[in-house]
Formats: sequence, C-alpha cells, structure tokens
Amino acid sequence: MKIKQMMKIKAGLIGIFVGIGLLANAQINPFDIKKYDFIKYDDNQIITNDNTYLDDFYCKLDSLILFGKGKVNILHIGDSHIQADYVSGHLRKRFQEMAWGLNGGRGFVFPVQIAKSNNPWNYRVKYSGSWESCKNVEHTRNCELGLAGFLVKTTSEKASIHVTFTDKEYPQYHFTKLRVYHNMDTANWDIQLMDTSIQYQIRHVMDSAYTQLIFDEEQDFLDIEFLKKTEAGYFVLHGLSFDNDDPGIVYHSLGVNGAEVESWLKCPKMISEIQTLHPELIIISLGTNDSYTSKFNAPQFETNVRRLIARMELAAPNAAILWVTPGDNYRYRRYLNYSTSKATEVILKVAQEKQIMVWDFYDIMGELNAIMKWYYAGLTAKDRLHYNKQGYELQGNLLFNAFLKAYNDHIEKQD
Repeated sequence: MKIKQMMKIKAGLIGIFVGIGLLANAQINPFDIKKYDFIKYDDNQIITNDNTYLDDFYCKLDSLILFGKGKVNILHIGDSHIQADYVSGHLRKRFQEMAWGLNGGRGFVFPVQIAKSNNPWNYRVKYSGSWESCKNVEHTRNCELGLAGFLVKTTSEKASIHVTFTDKEYPQYHFTKLRVYHNMDTANWDIQLMDTSIQYQIRHVMDSAYTQLIFDEEQDFLDIEFLKKTEAGYFVLHGLSFDNDDPGIVYHSLGVNGAEVESWLKCPKMISEIQTLHPELIIISLGTNDSYTSKFNAPQFETNVRRLIARMELAAPNAAILWVTPGDNYRYRRYLNYSTSKATEVILKVAQEKQIMVWDFYDIMGELNAIMKWYYAGLTAKDRLHYNKQGYELQGNLLFNAFLKAYNDHIEKQD
C-alpha cells in the first residue's frame, strides 16, 4: 500500500477514535473541556523544536493504532504533581483510550506507601515486615537510587507486598509478567509468590538488576514475599513493573514530593533502569521546586537541566523528550513567585538548543498570577501550588489535546 493511501486511512481512523475529523488547520479538542477566559487555548501546542525522534515515536504509534503491532512506552518523571499520579494518570487513560485495545499494561510503579509517603491514587499497597526507606530529596543520605527516586530495604526474615489496582473510574490492569527491580543478592534472598497454586517461571536478569516472573495466566493483583536465607545483608527494592502480552501503550510515571531537577541527578541506577523500559517518549515535569524561592539560581538550574537531558539521551538515545514547564504558583501561600517565569525561560532556551520538545504550561495557564484565577475557579488546592482533581484533569486534557494537534501535523505532512 502506498504511503499516501495509508495516511488517508490513518486520518480516517484517528478521526473515528477521537470523535473528530482531522481537517487541515482545525482545532482539535476531542474532549469536552470547560472553557476558562484565563487559559490561552491558542497557545496550547507542543513546541517541537525540530525534534529528531518525534517522527519515530509517531510512526510506532501509527503501527500500533493501524495494525495492532508493538508496544509504545511513555515515561513521565516529576515532583509531587506526578507522585500522586493525577495528571499523569489522566494522561495514561487518555493515551490508552485513543483506540480500542491500547491498554498495554500499568508499567513501572513504586510502593510509595512503604516509604511512608502518599501512594499514587490508582493502586493500593499493603505490606509486612520492617522496612527502611530513602528518597532523592534527602540531602544527607547517599543511596543507590534508581528510576523511582525511592528505595525501601528490609532485613526481616519474611517480608511481603500486596498490590491491587483500583478499577473505579480507572482501567483495571491485568498482567502476565512482573519485573522486580532489586539488589541482585540471590544468595541471601528468595523471591516468591505467596499463593503457591499460581504457575509461573522465574529468572534473574543480573545485568539489568531485576527478577522477572512470567505467569501462565493473567493476574490482576500481586502478593509477593521476600524470604531471608542467611544473616547477611538487606533486600533492597527499587520498583515493580507490570506488563502484559498485548500490544498497546504503557505509560510509566514516577514522581517524588519536593523533587528538583538535581534530585533526579542523585539516582545513579536510573539510566540502566530506563534502558530496560525502552521508552519512545520521555516527559519531564520539573522546575517547580527549583524555582520555589526568591533567590532562584538560573545558571545552576540551567546546568542541572542540561545534565538531566544528557542522562535521558544516554538512557534512551532514540526517545523523543518533552519538558513540561512549571505552573504559576504562590510561595508559602502569600507571595507571587516571579522565579517561575525565569525557570521557564531557561527550559525554553535549553530545549531549543538541544532540540527537545516543550509544553509551556506556564504560558498556557495564563502566566504570572494566573494561579489565583485557577484558585477562584475551583481548580487548585488551598496552597495555590498544587491542584485538585479537576485542575489536574484539565491539565491532562490540555496536554493531550496539544499532543493530538502535533500528531495531526504529522499526518498532514504525509499527504
């Protein structure tokens, strides 16, 4: 089939999937987004900066949607806005609803509750055993952190973790494969399921520091235990990744409350763990905490932004990278934060030079003091820094619509 014919079929299919016609220069708003006069809807677009790998991402998405082939992996890292998984969870749902059957699995998660922090809202964790924790925002600790930005460790004779995915207003995630990222101390620790009737195979991938469990049948919850065989050492957990055998989109998201760009630079195992996920698109939502000060250090922030981009390029050299700028906020609920615009300027500058994409949320939401308009519209928390569920869903819809506009441009270029 000729490329032009294929793209015409694709345009028609996408129009069906999102409930709109993909017409030249048309505004793409597939969801009924409530209109607010303070949001710059005309600016709601992804600044692509001629990103080299964006077309590769789109082509893999084309193959998945048109022919049902392959997995498309998206990785999203950030701060407290991402740890709770409201905006990223909404984006995950929208991406997996682009067409029927795009639920490719839940992907990489961390049982944050074990670290005594707020767990993402869409899965529940129970555990046994005595665990210690470490996270990338702690300045006096030096831990071998990875992609999660957290780790937990135990010396308990027997420890366990139970994970269930909520299904109210959110997809139910079944899995046939599980990766347990941990210190590869197999001489001193055993990993096994608590239900001995479940049939599975287990293998240790030493080079990538994970143990994989492959199940004979689909599972919808996890009960796993870690058994101490000797008196030596800790069992250290870096994360869990839930996968299935279906083609689809996998949207991995990891956040740490209070994280700055520098926080993710303190995660030495992050590169090797990202390499196991093979992301085609990496989204970075950072800069809020870096600029949550009246003494913003722009040169240091720029250095850190460049270093993090370099690490992402090393971990996933063929991935498209998208940086989401921080939103306007009030410092300590009282002071206009003039530093947010400075951080945004740095991100825009570096992104243009490095040819990575940007979604300029600071501009789109209305720029300086826009947070008060969002607050009076009932879209934020009382701190005028975080958002409520409605506000996060609005952000997710705006970013997803911007993505669809960019995808539409990709389709039109093929005609």
